[in-house]
Amino acid sequence: MIMNGPVPPERQAASKLNYKIFVLINGLSYMCLGEVVIILLAVQLNCKDYIVSALGAMIYFGFLLLPLGKIVTAHIGAAQSQGTFWVLRNISGLMVAAATPISIYFSQRLAVVALLAGAFLFYGFRAAGNVGVQPLLGEMTNKSDCSAFIALTHALFYTTCCIALVVVSLVLHYTHSVWALTCIVVVGALLGFTASRFVRRIDETGAIRDSAKKPIMAELKVLCRDNSIRHLLAGGFVINLAVIMLIPISMLTVKRGYGISNTNALLFALVQLAASVLLSHGIVKATRKLGPRRIMIVTYLFMLLIGLLWMFAPAKYNFLYLSVPFILCGGTYISMNNSMIHYFLQIVTENRRVAASVLIAIVTGAGAGIAGMLLSGGLLAIIERTTNRLQAPESYKVYFIAATILLLPGLCVISSMKPLPIEKRMIRKTWFDFLW
Repeated sequence: MIMNGPVPPERQAASKLNYKIFVLINGLSYMCLGEVVIILLAVQLNCKDYIVSALGAMIYFGFLLLPLGKIVTAHIGAAQSQGTFWVLRNISGLMVAAATPISIYFSQRLAVVALLAGAFLFYGFRAAGNVGVQPLLGEMTNKSDCSAFIALTHALFYTTCCIALVVVSLVLHYTHSVWALTCIVVVGALLGFTASRFVRRIDETGAIRDSAKKPIMAELKVLCRDNSIRHLLAGGFVINLAVIMLIPISMLTVKRGYGISNTNALLFALVQLAASVLLSHGIVKATRKLGPRRIMIVTYLFMLLIGLLWMFAPAKYNFLYLSVPFILCGGTYISMNNSMIHYFLQIVTENRRVAASVLIAIVTGAGAGIAGMLLSGGLLAIIERTTNRLQAPESYKVYFIAATILLLPGLCVISSMKPLPIEKRMIRKTWFDFLW
């Protein structure tokens, strides 16, 4: 509901409750039809590695549809816009599920088209729906509880993701049928339809809608002149590029590189999610003490460590060792995501948050998605052609060596982001303070 004046504290509390319920149901939904299940479905449908990597990049490439969110938000507000796009998002999930009967009864190529198109629209409508999420969070919270509420909602999301993942793992333990994966995707879409009802109940002021009505080009020009925004764009780009090039390929490596079952592959996804849940609260204190920019620098270093761990991975399957990269995948992703949102809310004024969200999502989302798709897909295709004598997982180790080298300069890009006041107040005492 769009209110004429400020949202009263009691309505803020009700909005927080509805948002938490939305997040809880959405976690169940997303785990059933998100990137992990989509990747497993693509592997089971015998898609090439570069197709699988493209599916992993769609989560960011889909930000090309984000301007649709601004148009709709300008008419009906952020909460109603997200509810509408969430319905469309889950209809697109059903398109992903349709790839199975298309592959079996019609054509493998047509099934790949359905997978890619369904994934693109799924993530695209998700991006369009999320255009007002950060401004909504700003209206539901204040500076004192913003970081804690973001961390709580992320913890709730990943907790229900873990619950859904356990159920999915049990189902796939008793059946290896591609139809089981397809039914899981359908169930996820139905849960998504349910979640959309709760996000529509969130109250907001007219500020978000009014901000969305402003001509976007004029706002973008103003934002692009801001040096801190430019550094934020560059930092977000390299962070998302690292996520695209390292995290989805980690799942592909354990699945195809070691030839494990879907159930065992989901165990690694569970490890990743558990790390996200455990670190989502702990990162709040660190963010308050060090500042979000410093957390991004540290976690980017740990993300690069993922590539190093895969370089030295054993030739034979070892669950304990292979779990470590997935712990880092979950921990670094949630830490950088929380820190980026916190940093955004600190440096962008309220009246420019919608336009800034669009700019940041297109540059750091769609831009990184395109770059990640080309780089990861290109590397996998080249490695497949030139290292055909290498047995799995050795060929994937070559990929991670190349990816880590390409991503290493990103550390300097993140370090160049504008320090916040909390960081400027801290005394520099360590030998690596040149990073700060």
